[in-house]
Amino acid sequence: MVTETTIRNFKCFKHLTLPDLARITVIGGKNNVGKTALLEALFLFFDRTPLNMILKQYGWRGLANVITTPEGMWAPIFREYDLNQQISISASIDGNEESARYKYNPNFMLESLPTSETPDDSKGKSVRTDIEPIPSFSLDIEYDDGSKTKKKSHLIISSKGAPGIKHDYDSTGLRKAIFLPAKLQISPKETCDRFSKLTKTGREQDVLKFLKLIETRLKNIAVITEGPEPVIYGDIGLPEMIPISFMGGGMVRLLDVILAIAWCENAVVFVDEVENGIHRSLLPKIWEAIGNAAENYKCQVIATTHSYECLEAVHKGLASRPGDVRYIRLESERDNITAKTSNYEMLGSAIRHNMEMR
Repeated sequence: MVTETTIRNFKCFKHLTLPDLARITVIGGKNNVGKTALLEALFLFFDRTPLNMILKQYGWRGLANVITTPEGMWAPIFREYDLNQQISISASIDGNEESARYKYNPNFMLESLPTSETPDDSKGKSVRTDIEPIPSFSLDIEYDDGSKTKKKSHLIISSKGAPGIKHDYDSTGLRKAIFLPAKLQISPKETCDRFSKLTKTGREQDVLKFLKLIETRLKNIAVITEGPEPVIYGDIGLPEMIPISFMGGGMVRLLDVILAIAWCENAVVFVDEVENGIHRSLLPKIWEAIGNAAENYKCQVIATTHSYECLEAVHKGLASRPGDVRYIRLESERDNITAKTSNYEMLGSAIRHNMEMR
């Protein structure tokens, strides 16, 4: 579990330290103050292997295409779009101090030969003597997990080819994390894969119980394939089962949340605008269920909200586990973003006194 983090030079953050995160941490603040950016920074810290580790975050914000230049692909994550700065993200995870540094390298040299120039292993073949490394740009990423050897990765834009990635370490066995965007739905295939994993271990009832908080008629759920991709269907007493998506956006949102928590056992789930599609009257029960699921699956949930009703629901729904709750309100002060952290008791006091917390 992440209990502390410091972020430097990532997007709007010059230097932000959050010293006290909990199993359920909710992030609030006004529009454009960095709530989503905070989740993106922490998720990037965990999401270390994919070529699209940065590009996918642009997609979550609605950007369909970027130009394959350092300025187009990487500058947006640097504070003030300044590639000369260095991004650093550090975190205390289960008592271990870890960090990551992201630095633009305009002089990276790709050592591998072009495919057409690579010799085979047979004898008698000639090798050209004029082959030179390929000039490239790189975002150099160095991870320090407390071991003796630092781990390095390179996001690469070659002057002669498409983007690529190179890891100088074994990237298997890394901690899992999931990001649930505010507006973009998880693909049906990914959702079905996560549900199938639960079904194999006999825990599909966890999902059913969670979804019944919104749709009390729900009797059963199953993965059904009728088209190119599998889809999760539900039985609500109609002549045949119907897709969960036909039951409303709130059902889809809940399904994504519970499957993420279950799939991310012993890891972290990031949820942007957690209350999307869910009526405020149901939020206390849903937060209670999220708290129970997070404990059962030993998962940490870090979510954003701009809803006062959602904060009230956090306080009401998680009354049985006050030690697991933190509320962090981001504020913009001059040229920097700062954070004020409240525990369960402080959050309740603010609610009772009708204080502005969003």
